[in-house]
Amino acid sequence: MKFVIFALIPLILSIGIVPALSSDFVPEANAAKSKGNSLTEIGSKKVCGDRLCSEISGTKNISPSMIIKSEKKLFASTMDYTIAGPEIDPEKGYTVIEIGDGLYWLTDGMYQLMFLTTGEGVILVDAPMGMGTKIQQAISDVTSEKVTHFIYSHIHKDHVGSASLLPKDTVYISHIDTAEHLMMKNDPQRPVPTVTFHDDFTLMVGDQILELSYLGPFHSKGDIVIYSPAHKVIMVVDLFHPNAAPFQFMGITRDVGEHIAVHDKLLAIDWDVIVSGHEPILGTPEHLKFNKEFTLAVLDNAITAIQTTPPSPTYFADVPQACAELTLEQFPNFKDIEVYPVENCITMVFYAMID
Repeated sequence: MKFVIFALIPLILSIGIVPALSSDFVPEANAAKSKGNSLTEIGSKKVCGDRLCSEISGTKNISPSMIIKSEKKLFASTMDYTIAGPEIDPEKGYTVIEIGDGLYWLTDGMYQLMFLTTGEGVILVDAPMGMGTKIQQAISDVTSEKVTHFIYSHIHKDHVGSASLLPKDTVYISHIDTAEHLMMKNDPQRPVPTVTFHDDFTLMVGDQILELSYLGPFHSKGDIVIYSPAHKVIMVVDLFHPNAAPFQFMGITRDVGEHIAVHDKLLAIDWDVIVSGHEPILGTPEHLKFNKEFTLAVLDNAITAIQTTPPSPTYFADVPQACAELTLEQFPNFKDIEVYPVENCITMVFYAMID
C-alpha cells in the first residue's frame, strides 16, 4: 500500500489541466435579427431580440476616452460603512443607503448589491435569490423610477436568482460567458441576457455612467467588474470578504491563478469603495491589499506543508491540515479564520501541486 501512495504523489504533481471552453453560436447578425434571436454577437454587432443592441436606448458601446464624468461623487459618510455595517431594519429585513449621488447600497447584512437612479430608470446590479421582492421594495423606498437595466455580476444563482422578478421590458446585460451559461441552464429565475460583451462595455443611462470590464474568471464564469468612475466605486462579487477570511475553497474559485492575479488588476483602477457581495461592510483598497497578502500567505503555507509532510496513506489529508495549522497560527484574530481553514488549504495545496 505504501508503494502505491508513494507512486501516486509524483503522478499527481505531473498532471496538467487544460480548460476547453468554446462558443458555437455566431450566426450572421441580420439573419439572427430576422429570427428574433435573443443572444447573438458578430464583432461589434450584438442582437437583442429583433433589434441590434445598439438600437436600444441606454446600451451603447462607447470608448472610455469619450466619457465625460458626470457631476457626481461619493459621500464622505460612506467611509463609515467600511468600518462597521449599518443597522438592518428588523421589519423590512434590509437597509438601503445612498452612498453617492444617485448610487445606492442595499444590504440584508449578509448579501449586498447596488443600484443607480438615472432620471430615466434604475440600473440594478445583481438580485440575490434570498432578497426576492425586497429588492424592488427597497428601490421604491427611495425612488419612483422603475428598473430599466439589470447587470449580472456573474452566473451564480445566490446573487442573481431574483432577476426574473424585474419588469418585463428590463434590458439584461452580462459578459458573453454568463449569457452562454444561462442559455444552457434555461433557468426561468435567471433570464438570458439581451446585451453581451467580451472585454469592455460602457453603459450610459440618463445622468449615470457605468464601465463594465472582464478581467478573467477569478471566481466563476463571466465574472465582471462594474465601475462608476464618477463615484469611484466598484462592484466585484465573490472575490473576497472585506475584513474576513474567505468562504470555503477560497470562495469556490474556479481558477486560483486568475483569483490571485485580479487583485493587482483591481488595485490599478482608481476607486475608494468596493461592493463585494458579502459581509455587513463595504470594502476599501486596504481591505483588498490585505486579502492579497492573506491569499499568498495561504499559498506559501500550502507549499511549506507539501515540502515538510512525510508521505503516508493519509498524505492528502495531512498536507491541508498542516497548511491550516500554519494559517491559524499566522492569522489568529482574522474574522472567520477558524471556519474553513482546511478547505481553503485544500484549494491551495492542489493549486501548488498540479496547476
